[in-house]
Amino acid sequence: MRPILAFSLLLSMVLTSCLGRQQETNKNYYDRDYPDTEESYREGLSEFSDKPEVNTRGFLKDLQRNAFKTHQFRDIRTGMVVRSSEYPSSWNVISKPSYTMDQKIPLFLMQIEGPNNLKTFNTPLQIHFQFSNPQMAQYLSPPLNQMLRPMVSNQQIHQNEVVQRMQNSGFTYVGQKAMPKVEAYLQTEIQKKGLGREQLEYLATEWKNDSGQRALASVVKIALSQPISQYDTMMLWFYSVDYAIVDESAFEDTLEQLYQAAIKTKENPQWNQYVQQLTRQRQQQQVQQAAIAHRDRMNARWASFDAHQQKMKGIWAAQDANHASFMNRNFGPGSDVGQRQFVNMINEQETVYNPMTGKNYQVDAGSMEYWMDSDGYYIRNNDLFYTPNGDINLNSREWVKVKKAF
Repeated sequence: MRPILAFSLLLSMVLTSCLGRQQETNKNYYDRDYPDTEESYREGLSEFSDKPEVNTRGFLKDLQRNAFKTHQFRDIRTGMVVRSSEYPSSWNVISKPSYTMDQKIPLFLMQIEGPNNLKTFNTPLQIHFQFSNPQMAQYLSPPLNQMLRPMVSNQQIHQNEVVQRMQNSGFTYVGQKAMPKVEAYLQTEIQKKGLGREQLEYLATEWKNDSGQRALASVVKIALSQPISQYDTMMLWFYSVDYAIVDESAFEDTLEQLYQAAIKTKENPQWNQYVQQLTRQRQQQQVQQAAIAHRDRMNARWASFDAHQQKMKGIWAAQDANHASFMNRNFGPGSDVGQRQFVNMINEQETVYNPMTGKNYQVDAGSMEYWMDSDGYYIRNNDLFYTPNGDINLNSREWVKVKKAF
């Protein structure tokens, strides 16, 4: 029935978006699996009908004429068939791919017209999300902040969107219509093909007008909870509303035909392979982008570190030259050690010896140990179990522990 068509759209989104997700195949791929005799068709119909007295003449008439045709749901970007289904040949079935959720994975809008004034259609998918922490909203920018909305019940969606549309079209409310088999089918499909964390909510209502027509309005909503941090969770929820309108005499038959078309839908395995390949490519791109971002951050840190070290080396060189000149003029050669200790104390520095270069260097005092490379860059360390050699964040430089020069 019509709600299944909406679910087909929603399920496509679940299978591709959260996964964190051909050319036309040969004729055998679209072979029908329908009963080929009147008796077997009656048996199949009784299995899914809640009312044994349901009129099956419309079904049998189409069956006797072998009047079914295949409708293909096609991705216009690749030309590949996404899935196909069988409908009575007297129905005019139109589907249009929509790329609202993903620029490469389509959802489908549908419209059907047929005998007995049949009209069915589904509305575009409405996508929203919410956070368990309301403060997260301040970090969103358009268009994401426009999609932020607390999840509402199907009854609220029905009241806000269905009631006015049906009343403006001349229909009056009959009541909720129990569709246990449809709902059970939806639950089974989402558990079988979903991520395991989805919540399905389904609501169907029946309407009638003065022209002898009946209508079914169905709201199908799926919610997916996803943790985004240790303390916060995001709830992604989306829904679609389906409408089926037909003469009252053909109402139950039409719903059954829609249901049969839904459960007989065949997915194209080549399309599924394409989606899996696309998912893997996107995951690889995410890894590469993360590596590039990490590299850029580390390069920026090293650039800042190098600039600071070059500046300090210039200051130290000037201080050393002035100090050596002063000591030689006033105290003669060999008097530099004691004075250097005094100056180090005043400047809160230490003099260390680098065995890799055979030179002395000035470092900021206060650390238990120092590691230095061949360029005179040093690391202050107070963790006696730490060694910078082998640290991938230090660009694989060679570091040696330096000692105090005196």
